[in-house]
Amino acid sequence: MVGESYRCGNCGAPLDITPETIATVCSYCGHLNWIREDLKEEVLMVSPIEEGKALEKLLEFASRRGLAEVFKKVNLSRATFVAVPFYFVDASAEAVYSGRVAVQVRRCRKERNRERCWVDTRSVYVNGVYGPYSSTVPVVARRGSDLVSVKALADRYMGSRVGAVPLGRVELDKSMWRGVLSIEIDGKTAMDIALDTHLDRLRELVEDYMRREAEQRVRRRGENVVGSSIVWRRITPMNIKMVSSRPVLLPMYIASYRYGNGMYRSILSGWDGEVVVLERPMKRLERIAWGSLAAVVSGILGGIGFALMDMWVGAVLAILGLAASWHCMRRALSPVKSVLFGSGVALSTRRLTQHRLLRILRGV
Repeated sequence: MVGESYRCGNCGAPLDITPETIATVCSYCGHLNWIREDLKEEVLMVSPIEEGKALEKLLEFASRRGLAEVFKKVNLSRATFVAVPFYFVDASAEAVYSGRVAVQVRRCRKERNRERCWVDTRSVYVNGVYGPYSSTVPVVARRGSDLVSVKALADRYMGSRVGAVPLGRVELDKSMWRGVLSIEIDGKTAMDIALDTHLDRLRELVEDYMRREAEQRVRRRGENVVGSSIVWRRITPMNIKMVSSRPVLLPMYIASYRYGNGMYRSILSGWDGEVVVLERPMKRLERIAWGSLAAVVSGILGGIGFALMDMWVGAVLAILGLAASWHCMRRALSPVKSVLFGSGVALSTRRLTQHRLLRILRGV
């Protein structure tokens, strides 16, 4: 596409085309020109709602979460429309496993007038077949786009399962076509990515199952299990099945609002306007809590540390107390933003750290 010249099919005016462009509107006559005609039926898209309706949903969400005093309509800027391409790959596999698990058990014995306890290890060999394990893996059809907000959008789509129609049948406002992102990854590559993700999760499940199986065997002997670890293992996937959807464009709105001296962003699902991820300013009570925690931690650890200054343990505690106090006060005084997730977002996405979320949101 680079270096090629495109002209409007209606008036002949030159068109501004990039490698991203699927369709574009002529800036002279307003005619919609399809640059990739082949994608009209191949690619599916979830129909988006209007920007105004999405922003109304955002205000409703903020009101329910107690943000009405900081989240006002006058603070909102225009929302940016983006349609992100995905493949949704249904994967299934079993696994043959074998290995040895070290199971820790607690044993106690009475010696004179007191009880002495210690931990022993039991070596348990386990083997068998696990599965089948099935999952649907969303794969972003663009390189370098594994963002938390994008993954959260896919989670919400899989939870709602709204309908998608061929791209050529979707009625989009002409200004929205600039936000339709092109597909950079083919179906085979998407299936390879999904297979790696699926098998990694399968291995985690098998390892957990091996530990639980070994622990159950030891418990049947009447021993008190306190933990376990895998010494060695062999896990071989088998009966792998993969089916990929056609590319699906998921619409989303990126809305910003101003509060005080800060700018905050929110990601909305484009088909119903529900909040996927929302930045919010830290509340005053939260800042007070961080400041109080700084004083408490510093007082407890620092006090114990200085009391034991003749011991290396005391020095370590004193240093930890100062470090923890510094961290808490930094959180209390800095313009920290916290993150809220909307409904329909998987727990795995919610568990990501706040710092990483905010860093990624700024790069959406």
